[in-house]
Amino acid sequence: MKTIETYLALRRATGFAMSNAEYLLKSFAGFATERGQAYVQTQTAIDWAALGPSIAQRDARLKAVCRFARHIRVEDVRHELPPRNHFGAQKRRRPPHIYSGTEIARLIEAASQLRPQGGLRPLTYATLIALLAVTGLRIGTARPPT
Repeated sequence: MKTIETYLALRRATGFAMSNAEYLLKSFAGFATERGQAYVQTQTAIDWAALGPSIAQRDARLKAVCRFARHIRVEDVRHELPPRNHFGAQKRRRPPHIYSGTEIARLIEAASQLRPQGGLRPLTYATLIALLAVTGLRIGTARPPT
């Protein structure tokens, strides 16, 4: 468990949130401990990941263990490295939609009709949509940092 905490602290220090990974790795550690194992073993990782309700979740669970195992294996080769794509999950992205000039104009117009009329909200959204359209920025880049 201390090894997991060290791994999570290192990843957080390099900018990763790690909240989901923390949950998954602690769950895996408990599962492995119940089996009396102190090192990552391929079959245990696959058995634990297989408890996920969908192929995508099984894949995410196994990949979290793989990232951890790859890290810890540098210090101790007794940790096995499970196969990354054991469950065969494939992410499918929808093709992007490129808005026409007419669609952009309609979006800006609709944004300017938001409530409260005369307030800052309609102007902000209309300006944001226009900014995204003319610069090609993604919404995450245009958003102020939190």
